[in-house]
Amino acid sequence: MRKIRIHAVALFILACCLVVNNLVAAELAEENKLVPEEGVYAFFILEIGSSTMIFNGKQEEIDPGYKTSPVLMSGKTLIPMRAIIEKLGGSLSWDASQKKIYITYNGKRITLQIGSKTAVVGDSKVQLDLEALVRKDRVMMPLRFVAENLGCNVYWHGNNTITISTNALKDTYSADRFSVDDLSIYDAILKKQICLGMTKNEIDAIYGFKPEDPFMGRYEYEGLQVFYRDGVAAGLLVSSGENLTTRFSTVRNVTFFSPKSYVRKKYGPSLEEVEDVPDGERYGTYLFRKEGSGAESTLVKLEASPPLTEPKDNLYYVSFLYDESKDRKVTFMLIGDYEFGMLGK
Repeated sequence: MRKIRIHAVALFILACCLVVNNLVAAELAEENKLVPEEGVYAFFILEIGSSTMIFNGKQEEIDPGYKTSPVLMSGKTLIPMRAIIEKLGGSLSWDASQKKIYITYNGKRITLQIGSKTAVVGDSKVQLDLEALVRKDRVMMPLRFVAENLGCNVYWHGNNTITISTNALKDTYSADRFSVDDLSIYDAILKKQICLGMTKNEIDAIYGFKPEDPFMGRYEYEGLQVFYRDGVAAGLLVSSGENLTTRFSTVRNVTFFSPKSYVRKKYGPSLEEVEDVPDGERYGTYLFRKEGSGAESTLVKLEASPPLTEPKDNLYYVSFLYDESKDRKVTFMLIGDYEFGMLGK
């Protein structure tokens, strides 16, 4: 009888261990998972004094039929925001008798009163630096206040250019686990991953066209540059010099304008930090070794440059270039195999 009890206890402990292991495995799988944000990805490029904007790559009027443009007042940008809010999937209503603006989007509510520096966000009163006003019969609202309280990201580029974007991915990846998903660029408009190892035919099919006349082996896909070797993607590159959008990101939601502190949070210390490279503040280089094959493949982050004698067939780079601002924001992203990352081919 005692043996039976011991066996029963042992089986119970084993069952508990299996349950715990399964829960941990499920938790890890859920943490490192590509999760696009719900709704429509939106990116806007606006310019002070211009009545048009770029919305997800297409030029449109900001205030259709009125040619109203963004203006600067006391260092703040004011703009008619109906078209922007509606393209986000929200709504804006105007109560002319009370001179109030009601904005709703994705469960968020904002109420503005013309001439008042007090706004209502949800159920809370919030003070404004600059109130909404009527200019040339058009209602002008403080752009940054409204957009950021709706959950959007706003960037001022110092050349009278403003960009607004929604988030493309949920922040789910941590810096202590990596996978082959990290060898890809995510396109927020198409909601597709472009991965190293894809064929040119596969990527052409995703974008619906075949780029012609590549420059030095570079094929351009609406801002994403792909370099092929023997018809297979060996390098993926996105440069802010050619676009100002956050359309393209890594699966860890690193995109243009991401500060270096966020990149470090998602990838850990770079090789420049570990090896104390001069001028390393401008760069963030991460080197990985691919282990296993097929669906069982994993990536292991290397903490130092490999010796020259080590085989390079399964080594990959993820690299970032930062600007010189205080936050060191990302201006360039490269993902490639070792040969492309080191030799550019």
